[in-house]
Amino acid sequence: MRKAFTAALLGGLVSALALASASIHAQTKFVTIASGPVGGAWYMLGGSLANMLTGSVSDTKFAVTTGGALGNITMVQEGKAEVGFTMDNLLHEAQQGIGAFAAKGKHPQVQGLALLGEIHMSLFLVLPDSPLKSIDDIKANRVPVRLLTAPKASSPSAAAERMLGAYGITFADIESWGGRVNFVSYAEAGSLIRDGHADAWVGPMTPPIVEVSTRKNMRHLPIRPALLETLKAKYKYGVAVIPKGYYPFVAADTPTMTEPMMLVVRKDAPDNVAQAIAKALSTNADTVRKVHRFFEDFDPAKSCDFSGGPMHPGALKYFKEQGICK
Repeated sequence: MRKAFTAALLGGLVSALALASASIHAQTKFVTIASGPVGGAWYMLGGSLANMLTGSVSDTKFAVTTGGALGNITMVQEGKAEVGFTMDNLLHEAQQGIGAFAAKGKHPQVQGLALLGEIHMSLFLVLPDSPLKSIDDIKANRVPVRLLTAPKASSPSAAAERMLGAYGITFADIESWGGRVNFVSYAEAGSLIRDGHADAWVGPMTPPIVEVSTRKNMRHLPIRPALLETLKAKYKYGVAVIPKGYYPFVAADTPTMTEPMMLVVRKDAPDNVAQAIAKALSTNADTVRKVHRFFEDFDPAKSCDFSGGPMHPGALKYFKEQGICK
């Protein structure tokens, strides 16, 4: 009898503790930040941002996950993430249901939060013994190049496809000429090139790519200036000049395509969450700049300088209070 009573008492205590734990867990809100591939600048900043936000909003925990600029917008739209890294031009396409989002339709649940700066896109690097002297050579000679780019549903892979498209080259063409196109993480790209399993990289410069390009003495094949203007007119990419010596393989000032990076957030995200993120970025600007070269020109005063869609009211309130937004 006593054993039965003791067992019942212990069972009741366990149940009470479980209910209490479940109650505490239920009160904790989780905010997921969709970033980029492991080893990339977005993943690094996502982790840093999550750390900055620790304790900033009561009963709320921030966590970072991998992703890509295209997929992140859809993740936020579908509620699989509350915050995401993407590009200004892609937010515009998602808002209108055009371009990369023509098949998926409009994404009305996604709003802007802050501009992060611009990134050099579609840098085409080849090994020193590659027969390619220009990007035009790929089509002219039907070169079976083993090409690497960023994961699918990422902005860099979309930019690579569009850039090659301006030359009249598709990924399918490369495959038909005996080549191969692989969509990999930046860390994987560095390993594959280093181990001789790939001939070229087209995408942004992340730490693994910078490291292997230096070690392998890779060459840069610039995009034709006229095609930079075509890409600007058709897809709203920017054009900037990479200064001589900015990367080891840049021997002279070289124009390239760019994209404006930004954070987006769910329309129904609480105002205090959006405000906390805006504040974390603005008050930790030096930390943001040190995360990666992509963000070295990060300027909180330009946080509102995006046009792809409306800004979340919580972020807008903070930036207005700081005199950043009008």
